[in-house]
Amino acid sequence: MKKVFCITMIVFGVFSYSQAKQEKVRELLSLSGAFPVTKQAEKNLIANYKKKYNTVPDSAWEPIEKKVNIDDLINEVVGIYGSKFTEKEIDQLLIFYKSEIGKKVIQNTPSIMTEIQTATSNWAQKVTETINGDLEKMGYLQSPPPTKSGPPAPMQK
Repeated sequence: MKKVFCITMIVFGVFSYSQAKQEKVRELLSLSGAFPVTKQAEKNLIANYKKKYNTVPDSAWEPIEKKVNIDDLINEVVGIYGSKFTEKEIDQLLIFYKSEIGKKVIQNTPSIMTEIQTATSNWAQKVTETINGDLEKMGYLQSPPPTKSGPPAPMQK
């Protein structure tokens, strides 16, 4: 009887610990803006499919909508975060994201990411031009033949 009681208490303790950690991860996701998915995203997704398949009647969408639940994805993301961070680390992240500097990180991350994507694209374009230009000068690439001067040929019907 004591074994059953001990096992029950251990399972309950682990479950409670897990629940507390999951709630902290949910708060972390909410604060950090790392995963800004809500029920509205679920509705928008369905609306996009309704637009794409505009001949499908609303009555056909009702059972489908009941099967689509954004909470399934959110629970999976919570599990991913939970597997990467200890509860203590999550507590530290919560403290950070509630601080002034954490709020500033949250506020500036979207524009920083946009600027980084633009810089990366520009850099890649320059690298491509450099590589192609140098290889062409060395004779490894041929420039496209010059276009004929004069008006373009009329299109055939």
